Amino acid sequence: MKKKLVVIGAGMASGRLLEHLFETAPDAWQVTLFNGEPRGNYNRLMLSPVLSGDKTYDDIVTHDADWYAAHGVDCRFGQPVVRIDRAARVVHSNQSSAEYDALVIATGSAPFIIPVAGKDLPG
Repeated sequence: MKKKLVVIGAGMASGRLLEHLFETAPDAWQVTLFNGEPRGNYNRLMLSPVLSGDKTYDDIVTHDADWYAAHGVDCRFGQPVVRIDRAARVVHSNQSSAEYDALVIATGSAPFIIPVAGKDLPG
């Protein structure tokens, strides 16, 4: 019987974690992936070329819907986690919940805005 793994966050860190997990223990875990954004893993470092028009969003996707499906990942995109019940071992989003045997929180970091004049200007 597979253990239940819940991963919160579909960024580069969780993407690499899942790659490693599926390479080393492909049948050990039933994975549920929550992400506040309505999409999966993409290379966030390449957002500037997308915004400048040098690349498309599809060019920077690292794990598409087919990749998640091939690995049996239950993707809950657009569902930010609102509560973790550690006693019951359940993660709750704004739309659903999932039990876990193991939990990974890979939500990234908050950007630091340097305190300079003009930092609050539009654009």
